Amino acid sequence: MKTKYVISAAFCAALVVLTSCSMMPKKSSHVKHTPDFFPAEAESSSSLVETAALPEHYSKIEFPEYKYVAPYPKDFRVQIADGITGYIVSDTTLPLVDFSVYFEESNLPLVLKDEAAFEMVGSMIRRGGGGGITAHALEDSLEFVSSSISTSVGTYLSAFDINCLSMYFPEMLELARKVLTDPSFDKTQLEIVKANFVTSYERRHETPAKVLSALKSKVNYAPNPRLWNANATEYKAVTAADVKRLAKGVFSSKRIVFALAGNVNRDSAVTMLKNFFAGWKVEPSEDGKSAPVPLSFARKPGVYVVDKDITQANITMNQPFVKRPHPDYYPTAVASFILGGGSFSSRLMNRVRSDEGLAYSVYSTVGNDYRDTAMTTIALQTKVETVGFAMKLIFEEVEKLAKDGPTAEELSQAKKSLVESLPSLFDSPSSTATIFAKGELLGKSDNHYLDYVTQINAVTAEQVKAMIAKYFDKDKMTISIVGPVSMFDSLKPFTVIPLDSLEFR
Repeated sequence: MKTKYVISAAFCAALVVLTSCSMMPKKSSHVKHTPDFFPAEAESSSSLVETAALPEHYSKIEFPEYKYVAPYPKDFRVQIADGITGYIVSDTTLPLVDFSVYFEESNLPLVLKDEAAFEMVGSMIRRGGGGGITAHALEDSLEFVSSSISTSVGTYLSAFDINCLSMYFPEMLELARKVLTDPSFDKTQLEIVKANFVTSYERRHETPAKVLSALKSKVNYAPNPRLWNANATEYKAVTAADVKRLAKGVFSSKRIVFALAGNVNRDSAVTMLKNFFAGWKVEPSEDGKSAPVPLSFARKPGVYVVDKDITQANITMNQPFVKRPHPDYYPTAVASFILGGGSFSSRLMNRVRSDEGLAYSVYSTVGNDYRDTAMTTIALQTKVETVGFAMKLIFEEVEKLAKDGPTAEELSQAKKSLVESLPSLFDSPSSTATIFAKGELLGKSDNHYLDYVTQINAVTAEQVKAMIAKYFDKDKMTISIVGPVSMFDSLKPFTVIPLDSLEFR
């Protein structure tokens, strides 16, 4: 017997007209939003060939000044209804559509015993079927038309995503509405999800990188419900009723922001989405849901070690940074690029890897967080015998940069590299729509990516010195190391953290 699919081929064919034309947004007069790679006075290519002499050597080739203006959010923004806004970026290159919808809502279990079931909510809403569609029929229907629907539930946001051929987008919207507004939490699918969580828990310490990540959280953060860890017993005990109870109110936010990109017509898409959201059951969040508690730091600098018999020590050094927006972010980003973020142009890479051969990779980063205070980081892997020496070299470079500051060439190269990395954020229509949608949820201004260039270029050498001294201070760092304790005598005093105590309970 042939499987009866949910997808209606006739219905899809009738809606092909919705994707028949391009829908680039109307140009606004405030700024030019397309990359300008050539001088305004440039002549035609044929004229240049006739008049320009070939250079004597490739090193004497001159290139026009690099110019790039980031896309402007307002050029793509639409409002569907009160509290429902989004960004539509049209692209007719391929017959594909990417659609992501973000619901601003607090999702957090109130008691530890609910943590295991809560972690499964995001997976089960999608995998369990719904709206009268069985889980098996849903999978067959999506596979038949090479489409996907995915869901996630986080601390601040819930989201669902649709990826499909543009001709099937209207029908995927209807399918998503049925599943997400009336999930059925299929018990067979739940057992599969539970098994996956149990396996993940049992393998949580199988690599040094996983252990280091857990150690980093344990020694830097104070206990918080957002950091709770469930165990295998709790995962196995989860029932469909538990998941259904904790899923109540998900995807019912009063504030919804979406990102739509691909082969869609802007006007047709707006009409389609107005119909889609008009039929959406919108409810306020449940009274029992608590607002997320901000993460706070334990603030206990020092060296912390998990004993593991390996030959390559895994190390991360962290210090509390800032919550964005903050005036220290951009100068610290430039400072970190010079210190360790600029790959082979960075001081740490040159000293620790190139000069001494102690690590394949050593780097620094600055956290970028609008909801919690982030951290600065220096991280590397090195032989257990050279941990002490490698750390000595790292902090020598930190102290030197904080004292003497960067060279003019280092500062110029850091700014140039950071500014010229900006286009990579907008490397596809989907990336552009998504970055604008998430930016609106975080409260970024429309000029955020235009101001980025100005802020980076305004950083001074004195600011670099000050930020290195302030946010890469050895005496304020927690140093987390995974490796054999017997090899770290030169690091004493340090605190040994038992492997079985890394979870937040």
